[in-house]
Amino acid sequence: MKKILVKRAKGQALVVFLGFAAAMIGMLLVSFNSGQVTNAKMRAMNAADAAAYSGAVWEARTLNFQAYMNRAMIVNEVTIAQSVSLRSWIDYMANFVNHINMIARFIPYLGTATTAISQALNRVDDTMQSTMPTFEAAARTLALAEHKAQKAFNTPGAAAAWDIASDIASKNGAEISLGGKALMGLNLKSWDNFTETYTSTSKPDKTSGDGRKRLRAVALDSRDGFSQNRPWDLNFLFVAKIQKQGGTDLVNFDAWKGLDSAQLCWWRAFRSCRGVPLGWGGAQAYSTKAAVQGIGTHGEGSDWNRGDGFSARSAANTTKQARSVGGAFPNYRDLKDLDTANTAKQKLSFAVEVIIADSKVPTADSAFGAKVAMVDGTVLALDPQYTDTKGVYGLAEACVAFERPVGESRKDGGIERPSLFNPYWRASLATPSPATRLVAGGAKKLAAFETIFAGAGTCG
Repeated sequence: MKKILVKRAKGQALVVFLGFAAAMIGMLLVSFNSGQVTNAKMRAMNAADAAAYSGAVWEARTLNFQAYMNRAMIVNEVTIAQSVSLRSWIDYMANFVNHINMIARFIPYLGTATTAISQALNRVDDTMQSTMPTFEAAARTLALAEHKAQKAFNTPGAAAAWDIASDIASKNGAEISLGGKALMGLNLKSWDNFTETYTSTSKPDKTSGDGRKRLRAVALDSRDGFSQNRPWDLNFLFVAKIQKQGGTDLVNFDAWKGLDSAQLCWWRAFRSCRGVPLGWGGAQAYSTKAAVQGIGTHGEGSDWNRGDGFSARSAANTTKQARSVGGAFPNYRDLKDLDTANTAKQKLSFAVEVIIADSKVPTADSAFGAKVAMVDGTVLALDPQYTDTKGVYGLAEACVAFERPVGESRKDGGIERPSLFNPYWRASLATPSPATRLVAGGAKKLAAFETIFAGAGTCG
């Protein structure tokens, strides 16, 4: 009897082993699939980060290029100012020496020297007045071309950034998702609303003034000392003195105008200085149909209504000294919303969502749709579960912001506001904003509250 029972018990351990082995294989397959999906998720996030950062870098470089063009335009305008200053000053010097020579030429030996100097200065004056306006016109033409380059680079900025982001995603084994394509609209809108072209009819404060006044102010502040103000006084025993005044200014937006003059004055009753004009000169480079009659500041204390000053004004308006430049004062590009009180507004986001399709994730799919039941009744599916059954997603956002390089703070200790006058725009990764998550989540039909209340973004 005992032998019969033993024979009947043979094979039961094999059944238990096979059941246990099946469960173990199922758990291993689930673990394998979970690992594959997790790995795909990490690759998707890396692809999204790389794509968003690359697109933002392109936008930052485009902004920096426009900043370099603004700087180049300022350099060209200052070059015109320096050229006009030299033409005005040499015209004044030639006139001054001519007047001295009118008396000195009758003095032996001294007259020979003054005559030679006078003739040499007159030749230099004639040469400068005939040749330098060509370079002034070239500088203005180059400034206008630089603004055209700004517009040419700005127009395709976001589209080019998107092409770069799409290429980067593809090279990382992902592709732009449906939500990512919707985010393209946000990127384009943000880019278009970030900067604008300032013209004579585009008002920075939207109410008054010429839109180019900021570029004009920066150009005036960038003049060297010689161009801004070149006066000097020479006293003679507190009885008489020679007063020299001069400077170059941008009259409205129409002409760089330089004036120089000097007078010999003596003190009368120790109150006022009565003067006799000694020399004068002037020059201008204008963009209007005719030479500009007005004058600018030309330094504090200048008096262009006195005798020598009036003669300088007349000299600057003559055909010889007044030459037209190649076009009107240029337009330029800058931030559209110049809110210096809220620098957080001066940031630009670039968001990307990518997907790695489920067909590209190597998993151990069950041919029979088998499931493994755990002891507590939990059922584990072998097939991985994807959002909206299409694959795994990666959402990333990068931020373009204005920031000076580390260790290169302003020497005056001041705070530098974001603008397109300095090329300090850089890109960095950021936490996606609620708007970004809402667009991406909506494309996957996720609940809105899950995307909105997930926390604020870090770009703006």
